[in-house]
Amino acid sequence: MKFKRKNISSLIIILLFTIIMLSLVPSKAANTSITFWNMEMLLDDVNNYEGVRLVSFFLPTCPSCINELDVLKELEQNYSITIFELDAQKQSTNQTLIDFKGDHSLPDEWVLGYSTDESEIYFEIDRVPSIVILDDNGDVAAVIKGSASYNTLSEKIEDAIHKRTTNYPTNYSNTNKRSDNMLLAFAIILGVGITVVVGYFVVKGFISKS
Repeated sequence: MKFKRKNISSLIIILLFTIIMLSLVPSKAANTSITFWNMEMLLDDVNNYEGVRLVSFFLPTCPSCINELDVLKELEQNYSITIFELDAQKQSTNQTLIDFKGDHSLPDEWVLGYSTDESEIYFEIDRVPSIVILDDNGDVAAVIKGSASYNTLSEKIEDAIHKRTTNYPTNYSNTNKRSDNMLLAFAIILGVGITVVVGYFVVKGFISKS
């Protein structure tokens, strides 16, 4: 029983093909999770919603956050997007959200909630207002800290709508995640390949002794 060069070449080709195919499979972690406590005080996720999404981290006592509401209302009129207003200071009830919505006549289509520590840490939210824009794949199209003008936000929304990924922030890019997937796939396939080869020679040696 000989392990021919042809067999080795075939094995290498199969392993390389498998690595390439696995690297092209979208990662489950590709979409960025932005969790929040909704108006029912239940844990929700921005990825449960469709389309281009604009997530605004705010505080009810922040003048810049309140001034930015008019900009967000104008954006909603001109673009088909879902707007999230996430209070960065979680409360035990939703009364703060109810009051904020009523005081500033926010549209019913807007999603209000309290942001979670995980979401704030992931995006390093150290000031309000801060805005995260996701495209319809859930990829991060923009992260803007501090007040933003209508023109700035509209440009980022256009990037998300048209998936101009070259304008996306690189530190949240799925390219890095895909590279991680490729390395993981390579490690798995390499391990399987080594196991197969070693197993073959062990069996071959056992048969030779018999």
